[in-house]
Amino acid sequence: MNDHPQRGPVDDSWRTDLARTWAAEIAKTVFIPMSHAKIVRLLARMTDTLAEAVRADTVPAAEVAEIGTALVNRAISGRATLSTSLDVLGRGLLAMPDPPAELPTRVITVLSVLAAGFTEALRERTYISQEALKRSLIKAKRDTERSLADSDARLRAIFSSSAVGIAISAPTGKFAQTNMALTEILGYGQPELAGMSVQDLAHADAAGWLSDSIADLLAGRRPNFRERCRLVHQDGESVWAYLAVSLLRDDHDQPAYLVTMVEDVTELHLLGDRLGHQSLHDMLTGLPNRQYFVSTLERTLGGSTATGRITLFHFGLDRFTVVNDGLGQHVGDQLLRAVGQRLESVFHGETAMVARLGGDEFAVLVEGTAETPGVGEYAARVLDTLADPMFIGGDGIAVSTCMGIVDRISVGQDPAELLRAADMTLHRAKRRGAGQWELFDARQDAADRSRFRLAATLPGALQADQLDVVYQRLLRFSDETTIGVTARLAWQPPAQQPMRHAEVLALAEETGVVLPVGRWVIRRACQQAAAWWREHGPAAPPVVVDLSAGQARDPDLVGVVRRELDAVELPAEQLRLGVSLGTAAQNDEIIDNILVLAEMGVTSSLLDYGTEHADLLLRGEFTLRAVVLDRRLGDSLADERTAEITEPVVRSLVDFAHSLGLPVAVGGIQHEDHLRRLRAVGVDAGQGEPLSPSVSADRITLG
Repeated sequence: MNDHPQRGPVDDSWRTDLARTWAAEIAKTVFIPMSHAKIVRLLARMTDTLAEAVRADTVPAAEVAEIGTALVNRAISGRATLSTSLDVLGRGLLAMPDPPAELPTRVITVLSVLAAGFTEALRERTYISQEALKRSLIKAKRDTERSLADSDARLRAIFSSSAVGIAISAPTGKFAQTNMALTEILGYGQPELAGMSVQDLAHADAAGWLSDSIADLLAGRRPNFRERCRLVHQDGESVWAYLAVSLLRDDHDQPAYLVTMVEDVTELHLLGDRLGHQSLHDMLTGLPNRQYFVSTLERTLGGSTATGRITLFHFGLDRFTVVNDGLGQHVGDQLLRAVGQRLESVFHGETAMVARLGGDEFAVLVEGTAETPGVGEYAARVLDTLADPMFIGGDGIAVSTCMGIVDRISVGQDPAELLRAADMTLHRAKRRGAGQWELFDARQDAADRSRFRLAATLPGALQADQLDVVYQRLLRFSDETTIGVTARLAWQPPAQQPMRHAEVLALAEETGVVLPVGRWVIRRACQQAAAWWREHGPAAPPVVVDLSAGQARDPDLVGVVRRELDAVELPAEQLRLGVSLGTAAQNDEIIDNILVLAEMGVTSSLLDYGTEHADLLLRGEFTLRAVVLDRRLGDSLADERTAEITEPVVRSLVDFAHSLGLPVAVGGIQHEDHLRRLRAVGVDAGQGEPLSPSVSADRITLG
């Protein structure tokens, strides 16, 4: 339900198992004049076709419907055969390995086509039987004139043996004879049916066209008709049936009898309704699904039903995986159902559709009036309602949600574009934290789209080796010597401004290539450091690579560094890493990497050093070469007004680091006064464009 399928190797053995299960179950519903092995082989071929249909971009309706036809043609068509087959196949196909996207919707669509093919073939077989039966009735009627007793016995045998309801009526429409099957279908006894007509049994919505069709028969405008019709059972319940009505004429070609065949298809009708409902509704919550929601949105924006202020809310639950992982997916499923019900309660009384789009995402489309509360009030109502604990299995669970809201939507807008805008607005809200909501802003949306386009092209740029590395010297303030060279990412996207290290890393985080990017820059840095080492020997300064928290906790970071050092025969002390810390759980993995790298001879510096790191440094759990002051604190000393406020804080942080034996470096030095203030608070080293610009490797001056 709230699952996230992962692709893997396809194992087709499940198809054979599914065919065996299918054969075993339908054998309970009907006698099949075939050996068990032949049945399994037949159903295995059908299972293959159905599985491929589920995976196909477009369902091959003719091939799937032919399976239903083949089942009927091979007499695999008992009363419970179809429902049993749909149950077995539904569960089997939903468990298929390597499932495609939107698996439940695909399975429902394929099984609907299969059921339609089965029903149509069964109906055709019944029709053929009915035609043969009608010919027998005509012959029996004519034989009656020759041998009344013999004919009457034959007719009664036909009546009593038929599973289809049969009624013979006078041209006036009143029943003259009815069989037992008809009484079972409609619940009336034969005495009660006497004197009634098929029009009397029809539902109000069918009586009109049924009377007109019978009138056409009597007038000779049509020889017979077959229609699906809703009849009324004796207890008032609806009975869906296929009616086949024919007119029998006498020897003078005058209307003599109306023969009505009634086939009960209520079960198939309900099955079709259920499949139709499932194709448009989420199986877990019962809410409209994405397909239904999008079609409603298209209809609303088409202008045919829009009457007021249109607003789209897009919800994404916060930290929902905590519930799934901590309490189990079954609890997560119950929570999703409860969230759907609470959203419906919040928007009760409005012209609104609440839908589950998938996973932990919901949406609400509201057509408001002058009395409809504003989006801010609705956002507060949603947060308050979800904050009230929901008790599931004895646990009181509360949940928050972020919201992306598109308000005052114009009729005629593109639904797909509107959903994209709401989704991006939701992601902006999520970046601000839990329980946040954001209104769509066209300018911000344009900026985000531009950024996302860059993020989408970054993996290709990495593979095509379009990224670059620039180098900047790190200077010791006491003697202005170069104590290291920092290697930083640079990227010049087509028709875009150049992007620097932090920006490239941020995009890499969004596209999931942050680890490959980190490994790439380590490789390039090692190659350049080895070139300087071969040229300058021990006088060559070490190369520093700054890593994000995600890169620093790479499980293979130690292996990557070892392989790259060995590949270029670079001494370990010639490579240093700048490491950012993350959450408490992430820090354990980062510290483990720092310790193992230190044993190899690769030292690390702590980036973004601030007051929050004091306790961690005091514990002395890992060895550092230096700390690099948080860029915001360092930049605060560039301006005289802010420097007066933050200088004592920076001085205390520097003194604390010195007390632990750690030198303090800083980046982004902007001018001479900035450098002077940094020296004054005790910073030991730094880098900045005025001191030493970021340049390509061939333009840097070492010394």
